[in-house]
Formats: sequence, C-alpha cells, structure tokens
Amino acid sequence: MLLETKVEEGINHECKLCNQMFDSPAKLLCHLIEHSFEGMGGTFKCPVCFTVFVQANKLQQHIFAVHGQEDKIYDCSQCPQKFFFQTELQTFTEYPLQSSMGA
Repeated sequence: MLLETKVEEGINHECKLCNQMFDSPAKLLCHLIEHSFEGMGGTFKCPVCFTVFVQANKLQQHIFAVHGQEDKIYDCSQCPQKFFFQTELQTFTEYPLQSSMGA
C-alpha cells in the first residue's frame, strides 16, 4: 500500500519531479537523492550522520547499511510514512494515490 511496498524490478518507476523513468525503485531513489542535492557542488551529505559522499548511489548504500527506519527525518502529515529525503516526501505527498497504487 505504501510507496516502499512497490519493489518489483522491470516495472517503470517515474520521477514525479522531472518525469524521468527508471526500471527499479532503487534507481528511482538514487535519482531522488540527486534531486535533493541539486546545486550543492556535487557532494551528497547523509541527513542523519552528515558523512559526505561524491556519488548519490554511495550515499544510498550507506543509508541502507547504517541507518534504520527510525532514522528517517521527514514525516508525512497524512500517514505514518517517513523518509530520509525531502524529495521522497514531496513526491509521496504530491502524488499519494499514484505512489500507493503503483501507477
């Protein structure tokens, strides 16, 4: 039902911020991380421990390996869903039916 439950590979996953398509939710999340850090000099800082990475996918790997659900800092005001990045929350709240229904 929530955005994170849709993890099927090969299904088109669209960035609701720029309409770019991805073939996996992991690739879409990495892309959303890049949106989060646009105009910040090409570095990606962990929102939890502030470790800096030069690639978005390395930050993504770090977050999944080191930080858990309890470390997510952006809360949805409509449901219990939480996110590491504001762009994830923005996409979720602007397009809740599409995110939860898999469209």
